[in-house]
Amino acid sequence: MLSDDFRLLNSMCEIEVKGTESGCSYLPDQYATMVFRWALLLSESRYESLLARGWRRFGNWLFRPACAACRACQSLRVRIPEFRPSRSQRRVRTQNSELTVTIHSPSVTEEHLALHNDYHRDMHHRRQWPVRELTREQYTETFLDGDFSFSREFQYRHRGRLVGLGLVDMTPNAMSSIYFVHAPEYRDAALGTFSLLTELAEGRTTGRQWLYLGYYIRDCRSMNYKNRFRPHQILQEYVSDEEEPDWRSPVSPDQWHE
Repeated sequence: MLSDDFRLLNSMCEIEVKGTESGCSYLPDQYATMVFRWALLLSESRYESLLARGWRRFGNWLFRPACAACRACQSLRVRIPEFRPSRSQRRVRTQNSELTVTIHSPSVTEEHLALHNDYHRDMHHRRQWPVRELTREQYTETFLDGDFSFSREFQYRHRGRLVGLGLVDMTPNAMSSIYFVHAPEYRDAALGTFSLLTELAEGRTTGRQWLYLGYYIRDCRSMNYKNRFRPHQILQEYVSDEEEPDWRSPVSPDQWHE
C-alpha cells in the first residue's frame, strides 16, 4: 500500500511516495516499509546514480527499503572486471554449456508467461511463496512498462526450448540484474547461478564496471546467495540524491577468490 504523501522530483519526471508498513516478504517476523518512485523518464546517467544509491526498478517503478527497525536488506554489487568464478561456479558453467543464450529487448509471449507461472507455482509448493501467476497485462505492467532504452532480457534455451529468462538493465558503466525465472525441472542445473555468471561475462566483454544484484539478506534463503560472487561491495546506508553513497567491500582483496 502507498501512503498519501508524495513529492515531485525532476520537473515531474519522477514522483516519490512512501509505502505503508506491512509484513515483510523476506523475514516473517519483521515488518517492512518501502519508498517508491514512479519514473516517466530516466537517462542512463540518472539511472546509474539511482542504482548507486540502492534503488531497484520494476517497470516504471523504482523502490528501496525504508524500514524503521531493520537493516537486513543490504544492497550488493559485484565488481565485474575483477570477478573470477569459484570452483563450484565453474562447474555450473560447464554443466550448462549446452544452453544457448541470446539477448533481446524485453517482450511478453505465451512462452514467457508459461515459464514465469510454472516457476512461481513450483516456488509456492517448495518454499511457500505466495501464489503469483500473471496474465499478459500483469506481466507487462510489472516488468515492461516504461520506455527505457537500457532494458534487456537474456533468454536461455535448451534445444530450442525456453528454460530460463533474465531481465537485466544495461547502462554504459553498470548492469542491474532485475529478475530471473527458470523451468522447475532444471533446478538441479543451478540456472540462477548460471544466469549471473552469464551476466558477469557479458559485462566483462562489454567493459562495464558493476553488476547490481539487488538486496542481500543473510537470513533469507532466497536472497543470501549473492555474497558468493566476489569481489562485491555492500552499500552502508541509503542516502539522498545529493549525498555520496558509501560502498565497502566486506572482505580484504586477498579473500576475494577463496
